[in-house]
Amino acid sequence: MPTPVDTAPASPAARAAAPAAQDPAAATGPARLDGYGPLTLGSTLDEVRAAWKAPLQGEVPDDYCHALRPEGAQAQDVILMIEGKRLVRYDVRNERVTAPGGGKVGMSLGQLQTLYPDRGDLTPHKYDEKGHNLRVRPATEGGALINFEINGDGNVSAWRVGQTPQVDYVEGCS
Repeated sequence: MPTPVDTAPASPAARAAAPAAQDPAAATGPARLDGYGPLTLGSTLDEVRAAWKAPLQGEVPDDYCHALRPEGAQAQDVILMIEGKRLVRYDVRNERVTAPGGGKVGMSLGQLQTLYPDRGDLTPHKYDEKGHNLRVRPATEGGALINFEINGDGNVSAWRVGQTPQVDYVEGCS
């Protein structure tokens, strides 16, 4: 059973150091709850390739899960998960891209809890006994979820946005 996120008020110093809480649906960069850049979750593979405009590495020969990666400057920014020939999730593993609502790689669990108050469930990480996942629900019903992976040091090592159940696949397309 998921453990609720600690909702104790942050200290004045923590509130001053942390960015103001935002609605996770608010996006300031390419990452959104409904997609990434020009892409929308649920789009067909053909729509993804047409919207991205630049080449995407990876083949999708059947209806199973596959990962596509942009070529060029954005090659390390995002991994796109295609399942059933539809975009169902995207993953980020670097600090260059900010998640909807302000979370990012390198932040502490406490910083995430300030950004996403009362919207997350903290669960143990499947492979890191000291790690956790913070699964953030959107402010409104429906739509995708954000899943932050928190390593044993208490910092975000990766995050992903996607539909269920794909957002919860620990191994991605493995």
